[in-house]
Amino acid sequence: MGSWEVVIGMEVHVQPKTKTKMFCGCAVAPLNAAPNTYVCEVCLGLPGVLPVPNRAAVEACLKTALALNCDIPRHTKFDRKNYMYPDLPKGYQISQYDLPMSVNGLL
Repeated sequence: MGSWEVVIGMEVHVQPKTKTKMFCGCAVAPLNAAPNTYVCEVCLGLPGVLPVPNRAAVEACLKTALALNCDIPRHTKFDRKNYMYPDLPKGYQISQYDLPMSVNGLL
């Protein structure tokens, strides 16, 4: 069959059970909350505001990464990925691209 090697990757999206959102201090909205009642300048992506990672969420993700025997790099960063979708009024999403919090785990 040739010299091809099969490589399978997995991208994981999680929602840690924290009291506040991932990148601001807003409380996590209950399921029955009225629209736009649990938002702030960061949530809305207003000019000049900077998101700050939720420490509890980062710690929960790192605990999960350690449980999966992942490598934890010394440095990590979040990236702003620009999209123009009707359901994404900010025009971007915050993600991790080239320096994720954890890599090479086992499941």
